[in-house]
Amino acid sequence: MGKFKSGLLFGGLLGAGLMWLSVTKKGKEVREQILDHAAVIFPKVKAQVLASDQYKKLNKNQYVKLVKEYVDKYAIENGLAESVKNMVVKVVAAQWGKLKELSG
Repeated sequence: MGKFKSGLLFGGLLGAGLMWLSVTKKGKEVREQILDHAAVIFPKVKAQVLASDQYKKLNKNQYVKLVKEYVDKYAIENGLAESVKNMVVKVVAAQWGKLKELSG
């Protein structure tokens, strides 16, 4: 499967999941929790990345790996469910472009 098709499939699945989260009351609560956790994690990951000597050489795969490691630690400390943890990883990893803009 090509990158385009896999991206299209992943985007469709992610969109369907987010649509479910915005439709039901419980889904809205879960979405708010995910965004709250992501809002706590992203500034810490950003500070860690920007403080790194390897920041200029960092690519997206390395960034996602760093995010996963940080979210794993955060999930253990805060008792996050696996599904919530995975969504937080996706939300924070999606901020790669925002982080690269800071390097200008």
